[in-house]
Amino acid sequence: MNKTKTVRAWSGAVGTATVAALALGMLAGAPAQAAPGDVISQGSGQLLNGSLLSYPNFALDLKNGAATAINDGTTADVVANQPLDLSALGILNVGAGNIPLLGNNGIIQLGAVGQYGHAVNDGSSEAFSGLVSGAPSLVTLPGNLPVAGDPALPAARVMVGTAGLLGGADLVNIDLQVGVLAAAAKQDVDAAPVGQYNVAGVSASVGGTLIEGVANTLNPVLNPVLAALSVAGVTIANPLASGKIAISEADLLAAAGVANINALPAGTDLLQYLPQAVVTKVTAIVNDLLTAINSAVAGLNPVAAIAVNLVLPALRTVIVSLLSGLNASLLAPLGTAVSNIAALKVNVQTTTAGTFTQTALQLSLLNGTLTTIDLASASVGPNLTTAAIPVVNKDSLAIAGGLGLIVLLGMFVVRRRRNGATSTAAMA
Repeated sequence: MNKTKTVRAWSGAVGTATVAALALGMLAGAPAQAAPGDVISQGSGQLLNGSLLSYPNFALDLKNGAATAINDGTTADVVANQPLDLSALGILNVGAGNIPLLGNNGIIQLGAVGQYGHAVNDGSSEAFSGLVSGAPSLVTLPGNLPVAGDPALPAARVMVGTAGLLGGADLVNIDLQVGVLAAAAKQDVDAAPVGQYNVAGVSASVGGTLIEGVANTLNPVLNPVLAALSVAGVTIANPLASGKIAISEADLLAAAGVANINALPAGTDLLQYLPQAVVTKVTAIVNDLLTAINSAVAGLNPVAAIAVNLVLPALRTVIVSLLSGLNASLLAPLGTAVSNIAALKVNVQTTTAGTFTQTALQLSLLNGTLTTIDLASASVGPNLTTAAIPVVNKDSLAIAGGLGLIVLLGMFVVRRRRNGATSTAAMA
């Protein structure tokens, strides 16, 4: 009877061990399409990326060129947030003027911006780059994300001109500033990747010989009027004296016919609207100037007004002729000059080899033959689906090993107790 109980107890322990072993075998041997150590998810934030003539990917030479997080299943979360260091490319010069591409007085200058990547072992990832305070709601950034760049600058500044890039006459030069520049991308578990961008606070100062041509046409008849008003005690400044036209974001949006930049179709070139914005602004400036002069003359006493009225008709004649001919004298040549040197596309989205990338702005110089540079990009994928994620990883192996040890110890204890019970029964 005791022998039979011992056999049954031992058989029960063996059965328990067998079930546990089978469970362990199912855990360790579950079929999967990928092995431990394969990339499960990845996210990368990159402030600058692009090509430069025979320098196909200059961003590779940037110290900490991207904040890239890659999860191979050995840990739950991988986070990368190292800021960009432009020092490696401080001496990279381009164009006929041999001007710096990056850094102080360069074509591209960056404010206080950061980059971030996050990859999770469940097959999800997210990424961000740009102005931290302008991050799209698509991602949640960690606190105190490191940033680099000049905090005195807006998020980005782009300075281009025909003389610097092509040589010869400086037909147009553009100093464009972007107050908010950010891009984000995210891929949830077993879902398609999505992207968001944020571009705002755009303004530009536009100069060059084409703008100066307007002033040169107007000044010979404008200056005598302003001088006569000054003698009469009225001071009106020449709004074209600087040779620059200030363009606001509202001016650009009016030319584009949209309420905000984020309403533009993906891949739209912002600079294509700049010539029309300049012509509209010049027209408004000249009309406002003439209104101010007429109002000032109306307020003068008859004697003081005589000198002004002698030179005012010539100004009015030139203004009528100037404004009626702006499309031919300014709009067309300015459009050609701008398109020849630069394009600035907003909301560029690409998918290459399973990697989705959202770019806030993409700058092309000389129609892309000199360089094409992505400003604020975020990439996710390719990520594994749930079915393809390996069951065995560092954590599951530890659990499985612990379960196996518990089973073996249980078998040993049961056997010892049953053997002891059997011996006691035999002595009785």
